[in-house]
Amino acid sequence: MMNFKPITNRLFPQNYQLINGTDELFELDLALWEYEALSKEELINRGAYFKLVDGKETTHFKTCSLQNLEDVHKNSSFRTKVFFLDGKYSTGYATHSLFPYRGKFHPQLIRALLNILEIKQGDVVLDPMAGSATVSVEANLLGIDSVSVDLSPFCGLMGRVKTFALNLDFKTLQSIIKDTKELLAKFNKSKVPDYFISNKEDEKKAYYEIILLAFLDSMGFANRSSSSIDKLFPRVLERYIATIKNFQKARQELDLKIGRSKILQGSVLNLPIEDNSVDTIITSPPYSFAIDYLKNDQPQLEYLGNNLESLREEMIGLQGRGVGNKLEIYFDKMNIALKEMQRVSKKNSQIVIIIGTNDIQTNGVRLETKLIELAKKQSLKFELELVKPIKGLQNTMKNESILFFTNLK
Repeated sequence: MMNFKPITNRLFPQNYQLINGTDELFELDLALWEYEALSKEELINRGAYFKLVDGKETTHFKTCSLQNLEDVHKNSSFRTKVFFLDGKYSTGYATHSLFPYRGKFHPQLIRALLNILEIKQGDVVLDPMAGSATVSVEANLLGIDSVSVDLSPFCGLMGRVKTFALNLDFKTLQSIIKDTKELLAKFNKSKVPDYFISNKEDEKKAYYEIILLAFLDSMGFANRSSSSIDKLFPRVLERYIATIKNFQKARQELDLKIGRSKILQGSVLNLPIEDNSVDTIITSPPYSFAIDYLKNDQPQLEYLGNNLESLREEMIGLQGRGVGNKLEIYFDKMNIALKEMQRVSKKNSQIVIIIGTNDIQTNGVRLETKLIELAKKQSLKFELELVKPIKGLQNTMKNESILFFTNLK
């Protein structure tokens, strides 16, 4: 008689159970690699895709379960609420939902990659094109130190807030948010208050940056809807505070040890990092053929006092005229980026690059194929490609490629 046991029952022992929603082929691959790479204790403490390990609930499952997302998103739109509740174990936990950035990493995927690459506490992980610092947040949740580098000052702000909010004094935060009308009056100007531009040391500045990000989030909502910042800001700030409070409760109850982060403004083309100093790299080049990040972030960047045209000249994928010229410049810059990643990573360390291609916008040129060719020239040995479907963006990009390299130098 045929064996009708589900595939998960064939892959894992009886008392092992995956988190609900772990149903894509790439997720099963990653869950199996986690199972093979980690000890039972490590799988309980670090696992991304497991609910139960030998009958014991994992830390990731407990962390997500302790966070009351229904309370956090009580004033959100129905669509937003459903998105984060459906992504309770994959995208909506910890501080990832503070300014949900377009095109950002899938957090649960990053946790799994850190596990299968066997990155330990004491190691340093780098994302040299960091966006909203998802890699740093996930590394820090595992007690791993991280470095995030991005050209965009707005991305730097998101990274600082999301990593700082993992481990702060919640009473201090409460003490400065008592009067939302007064806060709104301070922020609702044509440009950012001088307080945030000053280099003067202030231990409360990181707390006020949380409020600044909530204001910029409200600004984005206001530009996309008929609601005013006056109405949106108190609701967004309330959601931010509830998100942080929820996670702080989980962190304390589970005694999570949070790693340290450095959030740096800089270019992957000239990384402000020493040679052979990082233990692994996980990154994703900007999807500039699908998303114009500067146009997407224009209100926030201008409020922060940035010159968009000077940023455009430096960013990867936003230069050139016509597909051919854009691709030529893109690959020239990515070749330099790969050289820099090779320089700063240790010998035999792993570099993982997640990249997607919109065939229509590139006239059929596959970015991942060319990237593999360029990597070989920089002594980066190509090991594996794992294909990940993209949900919700099928009209522009169907899949992402997760490319694994080893630095041979």
